[in-house]
Amino acid sequence: MHKMVGLAPLPVVACRPEGGSPAAGRLQVFAEKWALDWVDAPGDAPTRFTLAIQDGRIGLIPPLDRPDLGSHPLVIDFAADPRFARPLARKDALARATGWKAGYRPPVVDLTTGLGRDAWALASGGCEVTAVERHPVVWLLLTDALDRAMAQPALAPITARIHPVFGDVLGEHPPALVSGEETVWYLDPMFPERKKSALVKKPMRIFHQLVGEDPDAAALFVWARRQPGARWVVKRPPGAPTIDATTPDIDYRSGRLRFDVYLR
Repeated sequence: MHKMVGLAPLPVVACRPEGGSPAAGRLQVFAEKWALDWVDAPGDAPTRFTLAIQDGRIGLIPPLDRPDLGSHPLVIDFAADPRFARPLARKDALARATGWKAGYRPPVVDLTTGLGRDAWALASGGCEVTAVERHPVVWLLLTDALDRAMAQPALAPITARIHPVFGDVLGEHPPALVSGEETVWYLDPMFPERKKSALVKKPMRIFHQLVGEDPDAAALFVWARRQPGARWVVKRPPGAPTIDATTPDIDYRSGRLRFDVYLR
């Protein structure tokens, strides 16, 4: 998921943290850097998203005037969320698309890390993952989750294989990324919201509302194709068109997902 914005026009405020926890310090620094308004309690700014700390985790609480987004915060939690519990296996479509072999896991650059689900899955199976994210709020939630995961002995080895990078490779000040002939470039552009919104879980509705779609996804793919690498993988809905006019060399399908693979 990939969309670079400045925070000034975003309807986001920060709830003043209490205490001196790592999350409180992180939120304090973030709010000052991006010049966010402070509120004393969630709900004090009913038309805006609110960044707040609950149970030691930074979460994004939807505006009170958007009941369709629910009342629960968007939080990334690699320990508590059961979707992160099962390690990726070689037979899984994502593993096959990224070129796993017996005893070999390629280095991956995830250009659209978002909530970190695919980056975590790849790292859980042994890949070193450069996790790039350009949306500041998503970056905050992601790095908060990674720091909490690193503090847990069972999750620390996976977390250590994820190397977060903030920035927009298409922007004026792109981050420096290291790649080589074995690198797999991974893109998961934001899908348009389904027409039947009831099918979309509320945390993902919050995410869609915050980030929006990726109008520059094709340009990002073109940029990635110019970089050294072995393959380029684009995650798509099964019936969606390819990211551009280029025909994939292979595609792997799994349920409601398709992975288009382009080889060097």
